[in-house]
Amino acid sequence: MASKSKYVTISLPIGISDEIDELMEELGYWPSRGAFVREACLTKIKKERLTLKELREAKKEGEEKQG
Repeated sequence: MASKSKYVTISLPIGISDEIDELMEELGYWPSRGAFVREACLTKIKKERLTLKELREAKKEGEEKQG
């Protein structure tokens, strides 16, 4: 039985990849595109989870006011 990989491959438009490369070169912070994309994704996930939490709380408050 083959084990599942811990990684997936994605495709990015060349323009985005070029922008990442420029930032990496200019700032010297990220060791690879993958590191940059990982950090960007984690930031986006955190933001969207917060948005969902706020929406759920607003929905719950609305339901409590109605009922």
